[in-house]
Amino acid sequence: MDDFRVVLRPLDEESTASLLDAAVCGAEPEEVMPAVVGAPGWTAERRAAFLAFHHEWAATPTTYAILVDDTVVGAARLQPTPDGDLETGLWIGREHRGRGVGRAVVALLRAEARSQGAPRVVATTTDANTAARRLLTGAGAHLRTRATPTAHGDTIEATLDID
Repeated sequence: MDDFRVVLRPLDEESTASLLDAAVCGAEPEEVMPAVVGAPGWTAERRAAFLAFHHEWAATPTTYAILVDDTVVGAARLQPTPDGDLETGLWIGREHRGRGVGRAVVALLRAEARSQGAPRVVATTTDANTAARRLLTGAGAHLRTRATPTAHGDTIEATLDID
């Protein structure tokens, strides 16, 4: 694993602009935001939609910019569920994948969930997302296939108990 420092910083206007740069350089639009109709790639419309989408998330204290050595490389969130759990989601730019950043982010999210008194962190992915499944199981999550097929395969629900 590389030697680096990973920090979660609450998403704000400044980090949202940096987040767009990270997304354009290191992710496909469908990895980091809801679908936008139109030409593929990071069009002006898609960039505006990304900023609008993340501007809404920046208004909540539960969304974070992921920083590696002070550079924004992705985003993560912890959102309360009706069951008292915290639902998480995250994305990391390609350049920083496979280096242990995801493991560090999950550990930070787990610590934050613990400080909030949540019993569990839950996540949803697809069976086609092997990196997410590997990250979640590596953190000790229990995976369960839900009979809800998507364009990317069956939906997988992950539950990570907070110790």
